[in-house]
Amino acid sequence: MSATPLLLLLMALAIGLLLVRLIREGRAHRAALLRAERMGRVLLTLSRANRMVLRIDDDRALFQEACQLCVDAGNAVLAAVYVRDGDLAHRVASAGPAIELLRNVPDPLDLKLPEFQDTYTARVLRDGVSAVSNDYVLDARAGRWRTEAVAQGIRAIAWIPIRRAGLVTGTLMLCADQPDFFDAELLALLEELGADLSFALDSVDARHSRDAATREIEAGRDRFRRLFESAPLPMAIVAVADRRIIDANPAMCHRYGLSLPDIIGTTTASHAYGVIPEDRDLFYDILKSQGRVSDLAIRIRDRAGDIRPAVVNAVPLEYLGQQCCLIISLELQATSGPHPT
Repeated sequence: MSATPLLLLLMALAIGLLLVRLIREGRAHRAALLRAERMGRVLLTLSRANRMVLRIDDDRALFQEACQLCVDAGNAVLAAVYVRDGDLAHRVASAGPAIELLRNVPDPLDLKLPEFQDTYTARVLRDGVSAVSNDYVLDARAGRWRTEAVAQGIRAIAWIPIRRAGLVTGTLMLCADQPDFFDAELLALLEELGADLSFALDSVDARHSRDAATREIEAGRDRFRRLFESAPLPMAIVAVADRRIIDANPAMCHRYGLSLPDIIGTTTASHAYGVIPEDRDLFYDILKSQGRVSDLAIRIRDRAGDIRPAVVNAVPLEYLGQQCCLIISLELQATSGPHPT
């Protein structure tokens, strides 16, 4: 072979190798672009999910919007959430163009049945670890609906655990129309989405608990107010720090012929009648040392100047943001009435 044909052959081989390299680099570049686009969509989904956490206060609405976010961002042709209730897994939300597949899937799934016990959904609900099938067409573990899933264009599926108060209570299932769609980096981001949903559920529970506690406090305050105002015995709420009367019930006002404004804000020692000074000091000494006063015998000077025996009780309570005590006095003779210490 002469030098010229050999040279031409070498040049052809070099050009061929260069073309192969360029094709490979082009494919890698396109794959990198697709991967970057996919990651960008997932990050957008995470951003929207974070905003969703702050405004949704219902479990099913939260799951439905999460599914719709995943579909709208282009991460899934089908998204669904299963929530476990004992041995049953209920499908509580779903979205996507391949949703027709779910029409033939039982709801709920009975996890006790052998056909469901080793499915991806059951294992994620049981073990709390994400699972991926990146070639669902050939996956030996695929469930009995693989043929229908493939017909709907599904080629890869990921299952992300959802937790509530630290316990696995659900799974987010995402179906893609490309094989090998869920790489390690993408799966890590999707697990962040699962963590966001878990945080949202805990936030919903916390808000509901706070609302329930607020309602209970308000109901308790209403009950206390009704009892306080309707009680036949004179009662007063006194601030511990400066001994000023914060509130008094109608029985107290009636007993002394005073209006509520005449009593509110006055100190327990500012009236000419009421507990005599030495007994008042004893009352506050006991309140300070024991935190309450039980059946303490005291003497009360009535408006006529007569001294009457009485029994006083006091229990601590927080009232209008202050440390106070509720004082209940009972005169042992009905001809005169008690006054708060």
